[in-house]
Amino acid sequence: MVVPRLVRTSLALAFAAFAGGCGGGGDAPAVVGDPEVGGTAIVAVTSDFQAFNPVTNTAVVTNEVINFMLFTPLIQMNADLEPVPALAESWELDEQGVTFRLRNDVMWHDGQPTTADDVLFTFELAKNEETASLLGSAYLTMVESATVVDPQTIRFEFVAPHSQAMQGFWWAPLPRHLLGSVAPAELGQNPYNRQPVGNGPFKFVSWQSGQELTVEANADYPEELGGRPMLDRIVFRVVPEATTRLTEILTGAIHINHTLLPDEAQQVEGQQGVTLVQYPGREFLYVGWNNERELFSDPRVRRALTMAIDRDAIIESLMFGFAEPATGMIPSWSPVAPAVEAIPFDQAGARALLQQAGFAPGPDGTLARNGQPLRFTIMSSEDRLRQDIAVVVQQQLSQIGVQAEVRAVEFQTLLQQHRARDYEGIISGWSLDTFRADPSPLFSCEQAQTPESANRAGYCNPAADRLIDAGLRETTDARSQEIWGEFTRLLQNDQPITFLFWPQQLAGVHQSIQGVEMDVRGKFVTATEWWIPGGSQQ
Repeated sequence: MVVPRLVRTSLALAFAAFAGGCGGGGDAPAVVGDPEVGGTAIVAVTSDFQAFNPVTNTAVVTNEVINFMLFTPLIQMNADLEPVPALAESWELDEQGVTFRLRNDVMWHDGQPTTADDVLFTFELAKNEETASLLGSAYLTMVESATVVDPQTIRFEFVAPHSQAMQGFWWAPLPRHLLGSVAPAELGQNPYNRQPVGNGPFKFVSWQSGQELTVEANADYPEELGGRPMLDRIVFRVVPEATTRLTEILTGAIHINHTLLPDEAQQVEGQQGVTLVQYPGREFLYVGWNNERELFSDPRVRRALTMAIDRDAIIESLMFGFAEPATGMIPSWSPVAPAVEAIPFDQAGARALLQQAGFAPGPDGTLARNGQPLRFTIMSSEDRLRQDIAVVVQQQLSQIGVQAEVRAVEFQTLLQQHRARDYEGIISGWSLDTFRADPSPLFSCEQAQTPESANRAGYCNPAADRLIDAGLRETTDARSQEIWGEFTRLLQNDQPITFLFWPQQLAGVHQSIQGVEMDVRGKFVTATEWWIPGGSQQ
């Protein structure tokens, strides 16, 4: 079975109702002649990368560099979100499991072949609790075991039959010959994470913390997987300031700004030479509450805080309409999205719930219980939009007598504190890794009991676990919708986090680069096909 280059057709048909397509203020940059090999693309990123290790990484942008550039996943997803071959050239799927036949020409960048032993090694690391792997908790919850059949063949056994089974294998292996002696608990601190040896279309060159990352074309990448990328190299520059990123995309100092803020998107629409790209995202934004803290242990308090937040006003004032309210963690474009209404904005109802929980207004109007005011800190990254959201939430909560302090924190520090549950409230986001409905990473009791897991709220409800298990094992979309509807209503009652909205993804692409397309799979899905007119002259 031969895999062509990644399909680059638009998702307009599949997601037209939500996506709104792509467009800009002027015409899309005209393609100048035929694609040319060579040149360097400059891409702005908002913060530093995390760890170039598929097992330990939890950051979205880092994961895209892993899956589309530095590594070769078992499968890729085409524009219709159907699995297509990548490292695995073919597979046989049945109710009990799946058998993959791997290509024999995908080499690690040090020249060693990628084998089924590498895949097994990665699977076992991801399933090991000591690695606290998001790969294990997000992708492999329904996979029980793996067995190497021969050097190019591996068999995975399922916990039970389930829907969208192949989507759990959109991940890349690690090289056993380089990491086989590393203890699972030490994998997250291994030097490999900062100097990865991958097996993808681009090779790692250098990483200057907080400044830039450089990757270069892998001239030996198999032709049937697309061959050598068009560009010689891609440089990712860390540019935390949104205004600087906007200025540099408008002047052509960078080729791609994949994180336009909604107000900036309006400015880009009116500019010649830059195209605004908008597409449906896999990330929702939320306010996280630390359920392990006494203040947030009562679901009535968490639900009241949600009812006091006017999400529609935030979407209108800060997102300029480039967002859709979130009722839960399943996007509207999913075939199993339940028809559940969001909790309404209701200040009177919020006050009543807090009164039931024992809070009463003090002399200055601040709610208090047993002499302790309802006061806490909401953390945010230094991202301007998230800071603005935190400030609006602060203002809205103050209207019902809740005092919230907003504190901006450097992203990696914020991530560490969030993972360690060392926070009270936080503005954060979650990206759907596998395109399938799987709430277990965020909301299962197992993950709540796992240190530094994705369940950073520490939420545990056996009733939710039962619904998650039923939803994951259901094989029909209609019944899945019913189960996830029941699960969403349970979450609305417990409110471990406050779901805000699904933002449209907004990017600016300068006319000096061609072949850049983005869709729900990610920002760098066509990175191997980006090209610069003039090629090697640049």
